[in-house]
Amino acid sequence: MKRKLIDTLIEWKNSYDPNHKTKRQVIPYKPILLFGAKGVGKTYLAYDFAKSFFDQIYYINMENGEHLSGLFSKDESVIESKPENTIIILDEIPFNSETMREIKQFLASRSFPFILAISSKPITDEGKEIFQTLPVYPMEFDEFLTASGNEWYIEVIMTHFASNKKIPEIVHKELLALHQLYLQIGGMPGAINEYINMASTINIMEQHRILVSAYYDCIRKFNSDSEALKMKQVFDSLSLQLLKDNKKFQYNLIRKGTTSAMYKEAIQKLTENHYAIQCNKIAGIGLKEEDASNFKLYLPDTGLLYTQIKEAMEAQTDLHVKSKQTGKNKMIRNRDKALLENYVAQSLQARGYSFGFWESNSMAKIDFIIEKDQSRIPIEIHCSNNTRSKSISVLKQHYQFPYAIKISSKNFDFSNQIKYIPYYAVFCL
Repeated sequence: MKRKLIDTLIEWKNSYDPNHKTKRQVIPYKPILLFGAKGVGKTYLAYDFAKSFFDQIYYINMENGEHLSGLFSKDESVIESKPENTIIILDEIPFNSETMREIKQFLASRSFPFILAISSKPITDEGKEIFQTLPVYPMEFDEFLTASGNEWYIEVIMTHFASNKKIPEIVHKELLALHQLYLQIGGMPGAINEYINMASTINIMEQHRILVSAYYDCIRKFNSDSEALKMKQVFDSLSLQLLKDNKKFQYNLIRKGTTSAMYKEAIQKLTENHYAIQCNKIAGIGLKEEDASNFKLYLPDTGLLYTQIKEAMEAQTDLHVKSKQTGKNKMIRNRDKALLENYVAQSLQARGYSFGFWESNSMAKIDFIIEKDQSRIPIEIHCSNNTRSKSISVLKQHYQFPYAIKISSKNFDFSNQIKYIPYYAVFCL
């Protein structure tokens, strides 16, 4: 499955200058560090790149206790004679002092430039000094189109996004259907690969369960029993948090009587380890202040959220929604909005945006605020083609912006300083 990040890796390889090394510059060329949540395809991307552009690949799984010293038992003549044709892949590299020292020594003692490291853990300051970091996220919708044999749609979407002209209705409906499928499968390569191989979604939920179990195992492995329990409790509450009308994180959905102080560290670790995406409230003059105590938490992948919501609804679990709100239509609307918000959050993250949300005292709400073209741009998400809302007008009384974005099932359009884009075009932002 082709990933867009492979172009960045190719550029990294091609920009290497073997004559760049000087006496003062011991490490002339930074190795790459791919980081992100388990299951996003870091190792697959590394191997896909390595097999395509190198003759020799040395793979060391450092999660299993292997070390760089293992290289010295191999045929070093290949490395010495043709370093430009050889790459080392260090999987799940730990950021302890011993490993960092070992890597520095290895880089300083050899004229060998191509090291591709992988990590699912938070990167230390020392790690950032040694490596050029490259985040890997779940596959975006355009990557899903490529993987599923629908790549020709991508140029059509990008062209109409730029021109704001409507896509022919038959193509628009096809893309909405494909996007609905993507919401269910998500962007984790394992789930997408299962769908492609089976030509069915029958095993997708099982793929999601396996991945979540791997998250739980890592949480237990690298945290104390008490902290691991808190992290799991927060993670397990996220589908319930997002099914509410007000999607701001509420501690009482974990269990009654909990406080911020009890779970602050657990939430921080979940975000640092890429198990959750945090979106803080934005306020203040110019919308430049963040209120970290007032936030939403999203799952790293909308497919995982789809499965968790479906399981909860099928089990008729108490969804912590008041009884008068538990009608079927209400539940479906809340589910759809939760999935769409999560999808946009992970897409914005993949696009490199920092983002937050905004609300007024009168309960006007903007789902996301991003910085684009040196301005703050509000983004509203709608669960149908009905995009009427007063929230944009209310925000404009507090802050002037060049235009706003409304994401819905409507076709492309631009009117009254509102850019309308369909769900499937979020990757163009």
